[in-house]
Amino acid sequence: MRQSCPFHTSDDVPGVRNPDDGSYRFECDEPGHPAPGPYRWLQVPEPPGMSGLGGLAEELDMPTRLVDALRSLGEGWFEYGLVERAYALAHPDDFRQLVERWGHTANAPKEYTASTYIGSLLGRMTRAADVFYRADRGTGRWSYNRNSSYWSLDPQAPWEDRTTWVSVIDDDAQADRVADLACRAYVPGAKD
Repeated sequence: MRQSCPFHTSDDVPGVRNPDDGSYRFECDEPGHPAPGPYRWLQVPEPPGMSGLGGLAEELDMPTRLVDALRSLGEGWFEYGLVERAYALAHPDDFRQLVERWGHTANAPKEYTASTYIGSLLGRMTRAADVFYRADRGTGRWSYNRNSSYWSLDPQAPWEDRTTWVSVIDDDAQADRVADLACRAYVPGAKD
């Protein structure tokens, strides 16, 4: 898969496929991005039967609300689970609708989940530079993701100061991950 960098529309950038979830990572090394260094973005597969930011994402005003969720976390880079949790706590009825439609790994293993859908929207939002993406390992309950996503509103935020799920939730121990109390607190239908 190839895409154009949003800042160099004439450049064709090859994507690197992540075998875990079918997403593609892109990186443009050309100069002229809003922040120094390469510009990175993510393309996550569409849910079955959906395309674009229209439909449910537009109905729930998710692009605006995801930016608000990220803003509520503060400045810097934040592991995906923290963004999802901030969105879910701010908009529980909307998040419930996503979980009822696609499920969540806190309820049962599934290939396409509400998390995948939210991640796909964030990935598409990188093309408009509404949010910025970096990859790193998932932590705690998200540690099953070899290449998890970290999100920021400021591409120049120091990477060394990134905030992980474990640094906020403190579920680094295997027993804590199994109990998964942090996710059960915000994911509808999660078993006690």
